[in-house]
Amino acid sequence: MLNLSVPIYQGGAEYSAIRLDQGNGRTTAAQTSIKFRDQTQANVVQTWGQLQAAKAQVEAAVRQNDASERALEGVRNEAQAGQRTTLDVLNAEQALVNARVQPDRRPARSRRRPHMVCCRPSAGCRPKSFGYRFSIYDPMAHYQQIRDAWFGLRTPDGR
Repeated sequence: MLNLSVPIYQGGAEYSAIRLDQGNGRTTAAQTSIKFRDQTQANVVQTWGQLQAAKAQVEAAVRQNDASERALEGVRNEAQAGQRTTLDVLNAEQALVNARVQPDRRPARSRRRPHMVCCRPSAGCRPKSFGYRFSIYDPMAHYQQIRDAWFGLRTPDGR
């Protein structure tokens, strides 16, 4: 005795479930790519803002040093004219020294800050981003120069 049971009508439930799973896979992939794009855009905006802030810090440090130097010069001139005391000159000199020594306000250190922002892994450290004028090593060009050399018997310039 054999008993066989075959559904006559399923209403498309199995095929609908398959299409739903395929659609969910595409949706997840699209959501992942959108999330990645948004994260990349946020990183670019954040790095750009940090670069602009670092450039503004450089400008502020340079201006603070210039202002302190001019103030010291003015106080010295007034001291020679008898309008200021030696203590005023010493205070102005101390203000200049503080402006030059204060961390993150020294022009030399703060000029380095934009390069540090550019060298973050998310920003990508490229020599062209610094504006330097030197040739960038191209490994493919070097390979083309020495590809048929026999065991290092010839230099890249052909000698």
